[in-house]
Amino acid sequence: MHLALESFAADVDPYGEPEFPDDASSSSAVLMNVALVRVADAARATLADAGTLLLRKGDTVLVEADRGVTMAVVAFPSRRQLVESRMVPRIVRRSDEGDLKAEARARLKEAEAVRTTSGLLRSLNLPAKVLRVEISRTGQRVVVHLSSEDRIELRELGRQLNQALRSRVEIRHVGARDAAKAIGGVGPCGLQLCCNTFLADFAPVSIRHAKEQGLALKPERVSGVCGRLMCCLVYEDAFYRSQRSLFPKPGKRVLTPKGEGRVRDVDVLARTVRVALTDAGVETFPVDALLPAAPPAAGTPTAPP
Repeated sequence: MHLALESFAADVDPYGEPEFPDDASSSSAVLMNVALVRVADAARATLADAGTLLLRKGDTVLVEADRGVTMAVVAFPSRRQLVESRMVPRIVRRSDEGDLKAEARARLKEAEAVRTTSGLLRSLNLPAKVLRVEISRTGQRVVVHLSSEDRIELRELGRQLNQALRSRVEIRHVGARDAAKAIGGVGPCGLQLCCNTFLADFAPVSIRHAKEQGLALKPERVSGVCGRLMCCLVYEDAFYRSQRSLFPKPGKRVLTPKGEGRVRDVDVLARTVRVALTDAGVETFPVDALLPAAPPAAGTPTAPP
């Protein structure tokens, strides 16, 4: 078993000096021997407690995960590092030939379970699709991940799956974003979906993020393949909010090299401002060329809004 690991750094000396990362300054952090491991179908690699093992990139190991002991591949060699120990799963041991065969059998069972579940969904006329099926190495635990636009009744499906798979089946209904994360794809930017590569959690996204960045509020421009607002709208939100504090707000009166006017809109990236001048239409100026205008005197004409 081997997973693509091109996105990770090259091998390092596992016997090198211990690292003390800046973000591990908590009083509860402890010095541990840890390795980056990636479980099959996981969006990103995670730290795991290697105990006394000296692991190298590409080694296969057994890791305690939410779904039980599962196979993983070492993405970055073991090394000593300060970590929050309560958040780190434990590496049980290196895998052997028997573990690899058991993992291969589980993957074949998962493929068969996907076909079985899809057939039952059609026979029960349920508007849902199977994202994936997880079967533990022992075969005692089966988790079926389904996606649908609306909530559906799953009791009859669960009963028939228990009979067909001869195991206790847990059905998990996931939303559109989780479905895109599981399936993967290419976003409007031309790159692989963020949720399917490096995002561990979904940050809240609102239409305010698109407005703050001056984007066209059209669904096809601000929505991802999942049909929801694109997660990347959050990435530059802090930058836009900090930069907008340096610009005059729309509607404010300003002094320009061509006279007084009222701000129409701003372009944060270009650092320009469109101003409706009192007597000369609308023109664009660098933000550094503008000054606040004094309050107008009574009866003085102002720039059009």
